[in-house]
Amino acid sequence: MSQGAALGPRIRLECVRTLYQQLPNSFAAAMGVTLYIVVTEWPYATPATIGLWLALQAAAQVHRLLIWRSYRRATLTEATAGAWALSYAVYMADAGLVWGACAFLFFRTDQPITQALTMCGLYGIAGGSVPGNAYSPRGLYAFVGVIFGLVMIRMLQIGDFAHIALGVASLFFALIMVMFCRVQHRTVVEGFQVRFENVELVAALQAQTQAAEAARARAEQANLAKSQFLAAASHDLRQPLHALGLFSASLESVRLNKQGHALVGRIQDNIAVLEGLFDSLLDVSRLDAGVIRPQLSGVDVADLFERVGGYSEGAAKAKGLTLRFAANRYRVLADPTLLEQILANLVGNAIRYTAAGGVLVGCRRAGDGKVALEVRDSGIGIDPANAARIFDEFVQLANPERDRRKGFGLGLAIAQRTAALMGSRIVLRSAPGRGSVFGFALPLTDAPPVERETGVPDAALDRIEGLSILVIDEEEVIREAFALLLGGWGARIDTVADREAALGLVRSGRRYQVVLADYRLRGGETGLAAIEAVTAAQAPPPAACLVTGDMDPALLAEARRRGLPLLHKPVRPAQLRAVLTHLATARAA
Repeated sequence: MSQGAALGPRIRLECVRTLYQQLPNSFAAAMGVTLYIVVTEWPYATPATIGLWLALQAAAQVHRLLIWRSYRRATLTEATAGAWALSYAVYMADAGLVWGACAFLFFRTDQPITQALTMCGLYGIAGGSVPGNAYSPRGLYAFVGVIFGLVMIRMLQIGDFAHIALGVASLFFALIMVMFCRVQHRTVVEGFQVRFENVELVAALQAQTQAAEAARARAEQANLAKSQFLAAASHDLRQPLHALGLFSASLESVRLNKQGHALVGRIQDNIAVLEGLFDSLLDVSRLDAGVIRPQLSGVDVADLFERVGGYSEGAAKAKGLTLRFAANRYRVLADPTLLEQILANLVGNAIRYTAAGGVLVGCRRAGDGKVALEVRDSGIGIDPANAARIFDEFVQLANPERDRRKGFGLGLAIAQRTAALMGSRIVLRSAPGRGSVFGFALPLTDAPPVERETGVPDAALDRIEGLSILVIDEEEVIREAFALLLGGWGARIDTVADREAALGLVRSGRRYQVVLADYRLRGGETGLAAIEAVTAAQAPPPAACLVTGDMDPALLAEARRRGLPLLHKPVRPAQLRAVLTHLATARAA
């Protein structure tokens, strides 16, 4: 069934409704023509004749009023629309009888002017009825059919050629009115059809919009639930890995044979793989959640290349590759940390997938006041069909064996999203067997670069020997791991599970230089509160560091506000040692 056919009953209903809505308005037109007939025929007709016709006209108008009032009291439906259209057609036939009677009441053969005046009135009332009856042409058929049928009978009654010709011409006029009415009716129907189709289209669009909004709300709710789950699960997942890393680091100080040391090395390699996965997933989650916000400043490209080259050269030499950096005196507007992460990621990726030859890192002017940074390699290349896929998570085209030492397929995804934060986009030019070029553009700037932190303290400045440390963590296995590792480094360490136990040690006279507190403690307490309590209870106050597996932006902001270093689980032993040395140095100063 076509849409027009499906809309047929609704269109008929709307036509009949509109027909009756304009019924009162047609009364004024009828009265106007009635007045014309009375005035023009008054000199030629007797008052009794005019009074008779007015009585007939009044009866027709009463008929009009009755059906209009009946319509107002009824409820129009698709099922009753046809009956109401028929009632209107009956009324129009009744009105046609009244108007057609003019030909018998007012035509005088001795006064041809009466015929002309009357026909003008009949033509006028017939022509004026076309627009109103376009909603239901049956009414017009009845109206003009009766009028000019009676006119033809009257002309035949007179009998001469001229009057018969006038009657035939009047029938043609009626036929023309019918044709006009049918054309207008089609226009009306098409208009209603377009209107209803538009209404249905708008309704469908609204339904689709509501469905899309509902789907978006569900997706946001699911994403929130996922984030909440990951935030909660992250802590629980990181705890055993955190402990495992601390325990494995402690094994280095244990006297083992060659096979034992090799086994420890394998354990630490696998821990490093797991830690790398956690870090990558964490970066993706932080990017998706909008936690990372770039802090733009001037970055000297030459200094950037020097830093990235410093920790990438070893990997290149291990594979027998040449690694060259060609820098110009450009300064770009970027977040220094994020930019270094992107470039290091691209360089590491190029080294990983290049077996022979080398990697070239360069920069050039790109127009529009920008500088393009590019990493070129002589590696395996990428088929154009896969060019877009490599920026998706967990896609590794050249690692079918899923060797985790080659990464997890997250590096390029992280790099692309990080570039987007700075208004850039990584593009790829590559061909199989001919190497690849990864590049992205950043604006030139005169903004000064920010001072970089000095980084991990040198081993010569290590101050952990003899350092008094209080560890606050709810899990016994973590406390044991910290005690074993930090004790092996020569620190004096106490471990407790909560704030009250920590305060008990301080009140007993124990004094600490550093407090390491896990964020989540027993009974809903937090490490922030524990650190605050211990700091208030001890003079001079200890330095402190918060250890957590959470990535809640509010937590990050609060730790930053309090000036607390933040270590994310799983904590790498070297990272922990560097932070402890930094805290001890800062406290001594």
